Amino acid sequence: MMKTETLRALLVDRELGELPGDVAELLDAYVAAVPVARAEADATARTVSTTRDTIHRYPDLALTTEMEVESQITPIVYWLASRLARAAALIAVAALAGWLGYRAGHSASPDGRLQAAGNTGAAAPRVVDSRFKGLWTQYQVAYDSRRVAFIMTK
Repeated sequence: MMKTETLRALLVDRELGELPGDVAELLDAYVAAVPVARAEADATARTVSTTRDTIHRYPDLALTTEMEVESQITPIVYWLASRLARAAALIAVAALAGWLGYRAGHSASPDGRLQAAGNTGAAAPRVVDSRFKGLWTQYQVAYDSRRVAFIMTK
C-alpha cells in the first residue's frame, strides 16, 4: 500500500504532465488495481481541471514568473537626515567636552587644585609650586639677533 501523500504527489505530477512515461504507466497500473487510489485519482483530476478552468477564466490569479522586486532606493531626505543627526550629535559631544575642559581650567587655583564655590572666607596660606602652573603653560618667544636664535621663556 502506497502512502497517501506519495500517491497524491504522483497523481498531481501525472495530471500536470511531469511524470516520465514509464512511471506514469506504473501509476496507471496501481490506480487500476487499487480502488482507493482510483477514487483519489478521480478527485485529483477534478481538482486540477477546476484549477485550470479558473486560471483561464481569471488570469490575474495565476502566479507570474517575474517577481516584483521591492525598491531599495532610499530618498535623499532620509539619507541626509540620518547623516546630519549623527554629525550634530558628534558636534554636541565635542562642544560639551570643550566647555567642560574650559570650565575646569578656569576654576582651578594657581596651585592646580579646584576651588570650592562656597569657600569665600579668610585667605588661607597657599604653597605655590613654581615648576607647574597648570595644565596649559604659556611661553614667550623672542629672537636674539646676537646669537641668531629664538629664546623661549616662561
